[in-house]
Amino acid sequence: MSLRIIAGEFRRRKLATPAGNVTRPYTDRVRQMVFDRISHLVEDARVADVFAGVGTMGLEALSRGAHSCVFFEADRVVHQHLKENVQTIASQRETLCWKTDIHRTSFCPTGAEECLPYDLVFFDPPYEQAPLLNNGGVLSRCMARLSKPRATDINATVLLRTPDRFDLESQEGWRTADCWHLSSMKIWVLEKSSAEQSEPEHTDA
Repeated sequence: MSLRIIAGEFRRRKLATPAGNVTRPYTDRVRQMVFDRISHLVEDARVADVFAGVGTMGLEALSRGAHSCVFFEADRVVHQHLKENVQTIASQRETLCWKTDIHRTSFCPTGAEECLPYDLVFFDPPYEQAPLLNNGGVLSRCMARLSKPRATDINATVLLRTPDRFDLESQEGWRTADCWHLSSMKIWVLEKSSAEQSEPEHTDA
């Protein structure tokens, strides 16, 4: 699949992608629809792109005026393409490509203080992992860690992508503000709840 930045400073810049169907990026049409709806959240935002793939959403946000982006991607081959894209397209911007186990991470990398806490988070797990968001699964625990004050701002927003036929249970530290049905997916708009945890996680490398 040929991927490109669709708007902003880096418009029309192409992204390197691995061979095969290793990643599942947003199509141009859906990405445009998403960013049209969140344009008010992007300017000067500290962004986290979780399950980043080759960086499609984070780079689009940077192109549209986000302050910084930390990209989270665990797959070795995909991470190499991610780093190439970030270095080629956004080398002058505040970024970090973090190869980490997303199921265990604190979301707070050492040396990225300028990028924390996040204002806007793209959370895009593989569809087969969506059930792990419910019933106390490992991704629900990720969402709880992401709600810590060290990781996300009190007014932070998470855009969580799941399959269309998936019902999300309540997530610790977050409330569901909206749910968009786009193409064959749902985009859950989560905002910090008033019951967020008060103790931050330790920063790790």
